Amino acid sequence: MPSILIENISADFKSHNHNILRIESSDGFMYRDDIIDEFDKQGINVVKGTAINQRIKYELRDNSKLLVLLSDDNTNYLEDIKQNSFGLELFIDTYIQGYHVPSIIDQSILVLDKLFLNKQIITLSKSQTIKEINRRKTTGKGDLNKLDFDKFNAELNDHLTFSEINWKEVSQLIAKGILNSIGTSQFDNVMTKINEANLLFQVKLEKDFNGTKNSSFIKRPLIVSRILNYLNHNFKDDKVALIVVDGLSYWQYELLSKKLPGVFKEEVIYSWIPSITQLSRQAIFKGDAPSQDYKQGPVNENKLWEKYWSNKGLNDFEIRYNHEKIDLDNLNQVKRFALVYKDLDDYMHSSKDYKDLLKLTENWIERSQIISVVENLLKNNFKVFITTDHGNIQAKGWRALKGNEKLGTHKSGSRSERHLEYSEKWLSDDFIKNNPELIDSVVMEEQAIYFKDDKSFSRKESLVTHGGAHLLEVLIPFIEITNE
Repeated sequence: MPSILIENISADFKSHNHNILRIESSDGFMYRDDIIDEFDKQGINVVKGTAINQRIKYELRDNSKLLVLLSDDNTNYLEDIKQNSFGLELFIDTYIQGYHVPSIIDQSILVLDKLFLNKQIITLSKSQTIKEINRRKTTGKGDLNKLDFDKFNAELNDHLTFSEINWKEVSQLIAKGILNSIGTSQFDNVMTKINEANLLFQVKLEKDFNGTKNSSFIKRPLIVSRILNYLNHNFKDDKVALIVVDGLSYWQYELLSKKLPGVFKEEVIYSWIPSITQLSRQAIFKGDAPSQDYKQGPVNENKLWEKYWSNKGLNDFEIRYNHEKIDLDNLNQVKRFALVYKDLDDYMHSSKDYKDLLKLTENWIERSQIISVVENLLKNNFKVFITTDHGNIQAKGWRALKGNEKLGTHKSGSRSERHLEYSEKWLSDDFIKNNPELIDSVVMEEQAIYFKDDKSFSRKESLVTHGGAHLLEVLIPFIEITNE
């Protein structure tokens, strides 16, 4: 199986769009023979040795492969090589974060892969790093349930033939299909079926999405902007904790649910569309349609949360908001508690594909201590709700934006790999006019353009992101947990 670490480094090398790279590797990582062999599997020819040896390799290079020249000084080459190549430095701690570098540099590729997938929030000492290495050496990968694709395909087809599709059941079926096929030969088949389902979902969105913005919240919220109204109507006399995990897709919730305590009531609701944090998480904490001029951040989020509940008659000491740092002290008087976890979204954006994200999600569940947090909230008589602002999608690169296409796309910080919002409508119209092949792939909404299929504004072959209207981004978990 290819090394996940080397796959990610290789993708970064290839993103520079140069056939020849001059690389300094002062920590010695790139000089390892086993590492050089792994790069060769990725179509990258890494050359160390004398200047004469590198010159020969340069002259006889295979243009179908990326050539990497290793040196202590990537400027110490003759002018013709420098003009035809790109120089950079590589440090292993750019990829394997939070460990004592001298302790990891000579570890096996298998251990390095495990450390890469388990980035540390706080840098470990030498002794802590060695302890973690030893733990990873003895920890197996843990096989997921094997997917019966024929059964999955038949069940999904059955659901999609109903005149009224139950998208909750479809989401749950898709989540299990993804979770049990990641890293297997069936994964591409599963994603193909999901994209077929997405075509029907886009028809539903065109027909029904605007109506959900003003839908009833009495029995359940249908969209993130109705969550607070639902909580206020149904749980006036209860202590309520709302946990928002940024970027939690339904298949990731399936992983989390296996460890959560309590009794669950599971629903699937809509994120705001386009599925960007600035709009969708704002809609959660505002309890209403989001404003375009809102500046995303924990300070403003806290203000929205406090404003909503103070308008419902609660005192300041009864309202609490936490962002990343969770404070479970003195909860006796707290009646409305918001907890936001941001780092899973960071993991998502650092992932090349769902195989990366699976391992990072498993690590996040452990390191975030969210299970312990939920247990403590239940012990303190809270009704606990878990949701997210948007899901995510393993997308394909269409192409990166050209320089002139980026002009005017920073309105409210609104450009992402799946979503653009121009400052003027004529700019968005001009973009589509010049790229007519995108018409069937995007939604145009005033000055905004966002993908509804699995493409992205990127040159990467594969990436995990959000910001569009694909069902994997829009259909998200809304979970009630109680002790009852």
